Amino acid sequence: MNTTILVVDDSSDIRTVVRYSLTDRGFQVIEASDGPQAIQLARQHRPALILLDLCIPGIDGWEVASRLRSDPALEDIPIVAMTAYDVSSAIRAAQTAGCQKVVAKPFDLVEMAHTVARLVSPAELPRPHYA
Repeated sequence: MNTTILVVDDSSDIRTVVRYSLTDRGFQVIEASDGPQAIQLARQHRPALILLDLCIPGIDGWEVASRLRSDPALEDIPIVAMTAYDVSSAIRAAQTAGCQKVVAKPFDLVEMAHTVARLVSPAELPRPHYA
């Protein structure tokens, strides 16, 4: 059962709060701070889902999503884009790059966790630590 979530954001603060929110709900979290590291960790761990900031160094999130979608071993991993950009234009661009959903920053952590849970296969959902 894969309950690993890859969180990609150049802000360590955002990665930290998302990690705490998801680990409290039973998910394992791995983190990347840039595009090349995100692709490397996705290949290495094949996470159940990727939370991907669109504005990251090295390779931006749109390109990361596009490269993951073009890799047969990774193409089916759900990607949720996170962005502070105007959401209407970011949604179209992120969907074109292969993201299933776009969430606007700042985001509600509970809503983010629910989004993750909905996109991860129900058979793979962990039990929350507080249950």
